[in-house]
Amino acid sequence: MFDKINEQLEASTKPVNELASLSMATIQDLAEKQSALFSTLLSSSVSFVETAGQQKDVMSLAEAQKAYLEALQSTLTDSAKEAYTVVTSASEKAGEVIKGASEEVASKLKVAV
Repeated sequence: MFDKINEQLEASTKPVNELASLSMATIQDLAEKQSALFSTLLSSSVSFVETAGQQKDVMSLAEAQKAYLEALQSTLTDSAKEAYTVVTSASEKAGEVIKGASEEVASKLKVAV
């Protein structure tokens, strides 16, 4: 009797466990991407400061700053696209889990009625 209750409990909490696991994986992936972004931004900023310190006139400094800002924009855009892809993928997977769970509940209710 307890085995059957335990099996039912495990079956009923399976979608919740899947969603928690998916959330943890998504958070970990986003944290890794944020860490990589921070490292990239830090190294490119240091590189820009070194380059800016070597410039002799205002025009070359402006060109170095323009190149730095274009690279910064590209880096931030790429990072945002990657984060969007991760979140969208996780959202689709979560939708599939919820849809599967609701279909399972509906089929069990149909059998019970």
